[in-house]
Amino acid sequence: MAKRDYYEVLGVSKDASDDEIKKAYRKLAIKYHPDKNPGDKEAEAKFKEVNEAHDVLSDKQKRARYDQFGHAGVGGASGNPFAGGNPFGQGGNFNFNGQTFNFDFGGAGGFEDILGSLFGFGGARRPRRGADYQTSVTLTFEEAIFGTTKEVSANGEDIKVKIPAGIDDGMSIRLRGKGGEAPEGGTEKGDLYVRIRVKPHKNLTREGAIILSEETISMVDAALGCEIEVETVDGPIRMKVPAGTQSGTPFKLSGHGVPFRADGDRGPHIVTVIVETPKNLSRRQKELLEEFRKSKKRGFWG
Repeated sequence: MAKRDYYEVLGVSKDASDDEIKKAYRKLAIKYHPDKNPGDKEAEAKFKEVNEAHDVLSDKQKRARYDQFGHAGVGGASGNPFAGGNPFGQGGNFNFNGQTFNFDFGGAGGFEDILGSLFGFGGARRPRRGADYQTSVTLTFEEAIFGTTKEVSANGEDIKVKIPAGIDDGMSIRLRGKGGEAPEGGTEKGDLYVRIRVKPHKNLTREGAIILSEETISMVDAALGCEIEVETVDGPIRMKVPAGTQSGTPFKLSGHGVPFRADGDRGPHIVTVIVETPKNLSRRQKELLEEFRKSKKRGFWG
């Protein structure tokens, strides 16, 4: 189902002020809050939609990206499973090169269900099973983007774990039957939970399926236009900056973000251009700028 326009969700115009967005959000948040609508699934869905819209439109950078690129600019493209920060679904299964992983993110379907099965509450009893083990593995930013294979130690023997492309920091992979041995009278081994830690990148950040970065250019390059080299996870890429670019303008490099589907589709890499204002000008440079300010061309900066 296609996402609704965030301005439409809040009932404001596209040139709405920050205060107008805040007031509209508060009104709708109170109207659809779960405490006022217990058990109302439609109200719950609208409350979530309102919060998502406010999260984007109340943030200047996210709003600028949304205005230019739509939902794809803020990790919320229709059908993008990364939109909520969970690319594989709540407690769902994911098949990667013939190996099935179960991803647990807490909440329903997570450790609560495991405890319920062990102690006999919250659902049907299962056969007595071995203990669940937990370990962690640290990935580089690039390994999380493209996937890799890591070796972890559990239960006295090393296990190779295939990490799927696009996994994010804080996620867990559940490997069934790789935990403790079944106890006497039991028939089921425990599971192994591999917690994912991702090292931050020095220049790149991630927002769902989107990779973000900033590039600084001079005032002259912004005015006249230029071509710059942008660092991406795929290596350096040349990007054209058109004449008259304003500081804070986002540019989208399609297909250079995070994989979010089994067929390899990737989100964008969004580059925000920052225009640097010179501090130590020579006398001649000051004279030229003064001439420019007095000239009829000053409307160029508007």
